[in-house]
Amino acid sequence: IEELHKRGLLSAIYFVFSRRGCELALKECQELGFGLLTMEEKKTLSKLIQERTYGNEYLFKHKHLGFLYQGLAVHHAGLLPQWKSIVEELFSKGLIKAVFATETLAAGINMPAKTTIISNLGKRGDTGHKNLSSNQFLQMSGRAGRRGMDKVGNVVIKETIDHSPAFAAKLATSEPDPLVSQFTPNYSMVLNLLQNH
Repeated sequence: IEELHKRGLLSAIYFVFSRRGCELALKECQELGFGLLTMEEKKTLSKLIQERTYGNEYLFKHKHLGFLYQGLAVHHAGLLPQWKSIVEELFSKGLIKAVFATETLAAGINMPAKTTIISNLGKRGDTGHKNLSSNQFLQMSGRAGRRGMDKVGNVVIKETIDHSPAFAAKLATSEPDPLVSQFTPNYSMVLNLLQNH
């Protein structure tokens, strides 16, 4: 994150494949102690946080509140929607510079970033450890580049011993997997449609 900050490549979404991993990455980044926000950004951030947390004791005493003031946050399914909403708003306004998130953020949430960082090209699933599919990779890397603001989005892939640069290049240039519909109409669905329409 510090290197991206030096190069002007923040804001960034750092994809980690577990809630625990997101929390650990956040704490590690915070321990480095470098500043990501200007004084003006800190003032604006502080004002917005006070407005959003006023009267809500849960938000006001949230364990991640201190990280926000450093321009850092996490985003995963273990957080309450009110807190995620604050993180999304602050990130969209450029006041959160780095978000450590699970891949669920890649689908359906509008959090534009200059850079996405993918921590690993494999993840543990229900059936054991497997490589990312081209669709999963495209979904995450597609978050890089803010529409109407950046000409180029940057994707950083953290090097691991399990995946070579050649594998990363192949994944980045591969065609998307065909979409397979999971829609299965059933008897009650047909009856409801007939009844209502």
